[in-house]
Amino acid sequence: MRYAICSYRITREIEENIVKLGLLPIKLRGLNKADTFGEVHPISYHPDMFCFRLHGNTLIVYESVCRSNREILDALNIDIITVSDPISGEYPYYIGLNCAKAGKYLICAVKYTHPLILERAALHNLEIIDVRQGYAGCSVCVVRDTIITADRGIYEKFPYEKLLIEIGAGHIDLYGYNYGFIGGCAGYFNNKLLFMGDIRRHPDCKKIKDFCDRQGVDIISLSRDKLRDYGGILIV
Repeated sequence: MRYAICSYRITREIEENIVKLGLLPIKLRGLNKADTFGEVHPISYHPDMFCFRLHGNTLIVYESVCRSNREILDALNIDIITVSDPISGEYPYYIGLNCAKAGKYLICAVKYTHPLILERAALHNLEIIDVRQGYAGCSVCVVRDTIITADRGIYEKFPYEKLLIEIGAGHIDLYGYNYGFIGGCAGYFNNKLLFMGDIRRHPDCKKIKDFCDRQGVDIISLSRDKLRDYGGILIV
């Protein structure tokens, strides 16, 4: 069984379409008001903020998230490494796990990345691309070994195939913010790029589709709604 780790806030339509792909949705709760974040913090429920997979079925997860989801996580056949919660709910203290791995590259803001991720990256001979964007994991949509991003700084530093798309209000929704990020509304597995929402409603839909076609990747829209940043989908 393959699992789709996602936010507990995804819609029923998204959840049902994930199931139709043969995946089991694992809807996790994030950092809550008993911990660093407030319960209604806009991104406290985003998987790309509280867990990270560097390789295989090993996840690095904040301690309080493990406590909140202990029964669910214990039932999965995956390895969990816990790290201490961020010391503050203020940016940039909570972005330590918000990184993106694309092929042999790890994209992150090194200054704020959790040391364990950097150590593991070195062990696996990954090349680190140090970027200014603290929300590197949110900003990067990984397509096989390539990336799609609206962040020009990431785009210019990434040395392999890539696509730069438009950013702006109205393209990708994110609760509490003017706009969301392409990585936060997507997930990749088995040559399929899943979008939480309808990719046809994004102004760069054709560019994204043509790019994915060149990679031999199919696009699947998981709902008829506008794209929404829920913190991505992590397939394990």
